[in-house]
Amino acid sequence: IHVVILAGGRGRRFWPKSRSTLPKQLLCLDKGSSSLQNLFSVIKTEIPKKRIWVVGSSAYKEPLRKQLPTLPKSNLLIEPLAKNTAAAIGLAAFRIRRTDSEAVMVVLSSDHLIGKRKAFFSNLKAACEVAKQRKKLLTIGIHPDRPAEEFGYLKLNRSSKLKVGSSCVYKVEKFIEKPNLKKAKAYLKSKNYLWNAGMFVWEIEVVLTAMKKHLPKLYSGLGKIDKTFRTSRYNKCLLSEYRKFQNIPIDYGLMEKVGNIYAVESKFSWQELGSWGNLACNLTKQNKLISGLHQGLDTESCLILAEDKHLIATLGVRDLIIVQTKDATLICHKNQAAKLKKLTKKLEKNRQLRKYL
Repeated sequence: IHVVILAGGRGRRFWPKSRSTLPKQLLCLDKGSSSLQNLFSVIKTEIPKKRIWVVGSSAYKEPLRKQLPTLPKSNLLIEPLAKNTAAAIGLAAFRIRRTDSEAVMVVLSSDHLIGKRKAFFSNLKAACEVAKQRKKLLTIGIHPDRPAEEFGYLKLNRSSKLKVGSSCVYKVEKFIEKPNLKKAKAYLKSKNYLWNAGMFVWEIEVVLTAMKKHLPKLYSGLGKIDKTFRTSRYNKCLLSEYRKFQNIPIDYGLMEKVGNIYAVESKFSWQELGSWGNLACNLTKQNKLISGLHQGLDTESCLILAEDKHLIATLGVRDLIIVQTKDATLICHKNQAAKLKKLTKKLEKNRQLRKYL
């Protein structure tokens, strides 16, 4: 088993803490560790470090090395341009094949928070077993605990149940894009739907064969890059081919086209630390202070983060996200946090304000 952690992207959904020089996967929001470091620490308890791979951007090469000093240098794969998950996964697949042509590849995202580790690895091993025996592409689906509009969903064929150890595996009937609130509530009630968390499992040769069929230009370009590995032409070829790649996620580019996909029903706890909204979604009447100083009166369900020694005082408010940094402050209703990307795009278009990104 080889585990690939995707650690690309700028992560503007954590603005103003995440910036162009400090993406979300490197932010230390809680307990002094980043989400990338937390996930790496979970994986290395069961998977040797030589079989853990991290894919990241050239802009963050040194910070990634600094945060993961025990990761073998050759296992940090650097992309010259951000081209979404299909390219990142393909790059990792070609590289892993060079070291282990019979590998089973597990793909995770750096902003995943995993709980109940024993159950997680049990589900993971079940997925790997099905991937090897049936030569299929698999995903691990998460039980919804709320009607989330920010996640895609998997519709399961419950009549296709496979029992692998203590894990249940089903055929995926349909991939569903991010729904509106009404549909999300119906999916939660139905019990036939899981969140598509972007966790994938497959044999190297199976996924590369699927890429060759459904993403032929990407496959061809990755093949050219692979042929120059360990030569002086590698970096030039890498950049040249990446410029040609389509910006497409693996879900749309591959998983939805292949058909006959299987999903393992998760038994572990999971949270995507991808946005302030996700951090705030489970707040009850109590407030959550991540850092800084806070004094509130008649204040409920607020997520508050401030620079050290900066006091945030609140009066008569609820359901707010308040994030203070040395040069920018965000005040946002937690139900509107999904629109933060739109706000940062407005900042980017403003010559005076883009320096705050």
